[in-house]
This record gives sequence, C-alpha cells and structure tokens, in this order.
Amino acid sequence: MRMARVNITVPDDVVAAAKAASLNISGVATAALADELDRLDKIRALEAYLAELDDELGPLSAEEIAEGEAWADRVFGKQSTDRRRSA
Repeated sequence: MRMARVNITVPDDVVAAAKAASLNISGVATAALADELDRLDKIRALEAYLAELDDELGPLSAEEIAEGEAWADRVFGKQSTDRRRSA
C-alpha cells in the first residue's frame, strides 16, 4: 500500500507520553483518522435514512420531538438534550 507523508501538530507533552508508552504515533493517527471517517460515513447514512423517513412519513411534529427529548432525558439524563441543542 502506498503511504503519504503528512505533518501533524501535536502538543509536546502528548508526543512525549506517546513515546514513553511505546506507541506508534503514525499508526495511532491513522487509526484515529479511519475511525473518524467511519463515524462521518455513519452520520451521513443516518441523515439520508432520516430524510427518507421524512419524505415517506412527513417531518416530526413538535409533540413528537418533545416526546423523543423526554425519552432521551429519562434514558440518558437531562444533559443529553442540552448538549444536542448547544452543538
């Protein structure tokens, strides 16, 4: 596999700790980038699915949104919806 050489900026203390832990910094960075790309793909797929549901069933009503937020508050705690609103 062909590999590109890139420069990244990492705080000195993080690099020192990574070296002290005998981590392969390039390997960890590659894995982190791959994980982030996978996460973004999943978000795009979810957004496409939700758009399909909106097309098929119509958008959620204010009451349905409130019910969903109340459920999330019960399951995950009040912080879950507060964080979503600030994002």
